[in-house]
Amino acid sequence: FAAPKQPYPSGGVNPIRAVVATAGKYLYVLNAGCGGTSQVACPAGANPNQTGANISLFTVGGQGSLSFQASYFSQGSLPVSIVADAAGKYLYVLDSIVPDPTTCTGYVKSNPASVCGDITAFNIDPNTGRLSLITNQQVKNSAGTNLTYFPIGSGPIEFSIYNSSFIYTIEKGSGSNADPYQAVFVYALADTTGQLTLTQNTPIPSNGRNLTYVYSSPKYVYLLDAGDGTTAGTILPYTSSTNGALQSLVGGAVANTGTTANPVAMLVDHNGNFAYIANKGPNLSPTSPASTVSAFFITPNTGLLQPLTSGTASNGVPFGSGSGPRCILEDPTNQYLYTANYDSSTVTGALLNEQAGTLTNLRKDSSFPTVGQPTWCAASGTLF
Repeated sequence: FAAPKQPYPSGGVNPIRAVVATAGKYLYVLNAGCGGTSQVACPAGANPNQTGANISLFTVGGQGSLSFQASYFSQGSLPVSIVADAAGKYLYVLDSIVPDPTTCTGYVKSNPASVCGDITAFNIDPNTGRLSLITNQQVKNSAGTNLTYFPIGSGPIEFSIYNSSFIYTIEKGSGSNADPYQAVFVYALADTTGQLTLTQNTPIPSNGRNLTYVYSSPKYVYLLDAGDGTTAGTILPYTSSTNGALQSLVGGAVANTGTTANPVAMLVDHNGNFAYIANKGPNLSPTSPASTVSAFFITPNTGLLQPLTSGTASNGVPFGSGSGPRCILEDPTNQYLYTANYDSSTVTGALLNEQAGTLTNLRKDSSFPTVGQPTWCAASGTLF
């Protein structure tokens, strides 16, 4: 059922990500802003004083109702993603452009266009959900002051926290030795302070062509590679080893399934047995049926991904989603799988078979209209 009094204002413009923390008590929405260089156009009538990027804090109440509490700001510009650690102690924001390019790690001075990005880190107050900035205790600026952010490479795409120990950021990169193309930037995460520390001399090359997503399960780290966008793409599976170095699983890259394209999001079910990938497809028309969810069985002990029959006809065809999925989510009761579909303005649901991993249509209706075009999904308790 729908939460009362929705839709709720996001507390900013152009909401692109959301994350729930502290046992579902708090919701943080990342608003990317509008009207600036590389930003989307502002909606008609937008207040110029409220068009910048920000993080909005909401408390989650009865029946999933939301109450706005405060706004916060990352240190860089053009934020692209937001994550919280599993314990709900820390919040991290991935920014495309660092505040001070001279502090970049792997900055290519001969190519100023490759200015690096950054990660802004916050403590989460467990009683109020309010945020406080975590300063960088390893790096200072030219004035001798600790940075208020953690530099990364250039062209950040997405990031993920692995077992509260490492943060992996996939990047486009500038192509230099210190900032390779399609690489993974690694920070160690201190569970007691939220502090980030470099563990690798340079980002780790993936040999991918067009990385779109990074996902960390308790055992493995997965990268999605869309390739040229016309084929199904590939999944790059790794184990995390000493100092966060990534070791490719036996067999390396795994082909995505079906005739779909553009894999954009991924999850592993709560038992760690199955992997599911949301694919935009080659045609992003609102009426296109090409957007899908592909499914894999995760072989115990080896982590090898094997394509799973997920269609209702047991013919190996990936399960259909709405058009242009942006995210994929398993509900807190572990019974259903959902995608939020930007192009068709819908949420699509499927029954999840916990033993077989197969997906089938919900008993009544599997597609639900949204008020606008959804950009992300998050769950709190048993309410969405």
